[in-house]
Amino acid sequence: MKTLFNTIIYFILFTTISYPVHATLKVETTTQDLAAIARAVGGQHIDVHSLTLGSRDPHFAVAKPSMIRRVYRADLLLVIGADMEIGWLPPLLQSARNSRVQPGEPGYLDLSLTIPLLGKLQGTVSRAMGDVHAKGNPHYWLDPRNGVRMAKAIAQRLIQLDPEHTSDYQANANHFEKNINTKLIGWRKTLRHLNDKPVIAYHASFVYLADVFGFKIVDEVEPKPGIAPSAASLSKLIGRLKNEQINLLIMEPYYERQSSRYLSTETGIEVAVLPQSVGAEEDITTYVELFNRIVKILKNSGAK
Repeated sequence: MKTLFNTIIYFILFTTISYPVHATLKVETTTQDLAAIARAVGGQHIDVHSLTLGSRDPHFAVAKPSMIRRVYRADLLLVIGADMEIGWLPPLLQSARNSRVQPGEPGYLDLSLTIPLLGKLQGTVSRAMGDVHAKGNPHYWLDPRNGVRMAKAIAQRLIQLDPEHTSDYQANANHFEKNINTKLIGWRKTLRHLNDKPVIAYHASFVYLADVFGFKIVDEVEPKPGIAPSAASLSKLIGRLKNEQINLLIMEPYYERQSSRYLSTETGIEVAVLPQSVGAEEDITTYVELFNRIVKILKNSGAK
C-alpha cells in the first residue's frame, strides 16, 4: 500500500510541476553570413548555426546526416535564396521532414525576397549561359546596406515566432543598423580612390560590393559564370587589360590561382584576394569584421 501511495504522489507531482521551458529558438542558416546577422539580432534568445562554411563556395554543399538532424530540430531556417542553394537545399529539406521550416511556413525565411536584387535576367535562360541566376545575383550580402535589410527581416520573423522578446529583437536590429551606417561612412571614405575605377573579378559575385563602393566590374576571368577560363579566353582578356589599362582583379580565396597569376605576369595587374563571407578566414566572425577585412585589403589596391 505504501509503495502504491508513493507511486501516486510521484505521478501527481510529475504531471503538475511546471518545468522551465527552454525558449531559445533553434535557428539554422545556409551561410555563415546569415548566422552572423541572425546572432546579432537574436542575441541570447536564439541558438544559431550555419549549415555551410564561409571558406567554401556557397553554391555547393552535401546534405550530410548531421545537417539533416539540425534542420529536423530547427524552428527557423534562413536561406540566401535566388537559387543559391538550389543544388543541395531541396533534398536536405525533404530528408529532414520538418514541417516548420518548409517554404511557405513561418519557419522558412528566404532573405532574397527582401533585397532589390541586381542582375535579374529576362527571356529564356539555359545552361549554355553558364551558372547564371535568373532571379538575380545571389551574392547580395556583400553590400552592407543589404545586411541592414536582412537584419530587419530576420528581426520581424523572430518577433513572429517569439513575440515575448519583441523589444530585444527590435533594439538589436536598430543597433545593428546604426553600427553599419556609421561604419559605411568610414569604409567609403577609405575606398574613395576606387570610385568609377574599372575592375575585373574572377566570378560574377562582387557586383554588390562594386555598387556600394562605387567601382565598376567590367569583366570576369570566367568566360561564363561557373565555366573555367581557357587559354583562348585568357588571351582575349589580356588584350583588354592592356588596351584599357585595367589594373585590379578581385577574387574569392577558394578559386584556382593559376589564371590570376598568369594574368598578373602578362599584364602586371594587381590581384586582391577578398574574403567573400563571414568565416572565410578564422578570425572573421562577424558581419562588420568581414567588411573591415575587405576594406583593409582594398585600401591600397588599384591605386596605380
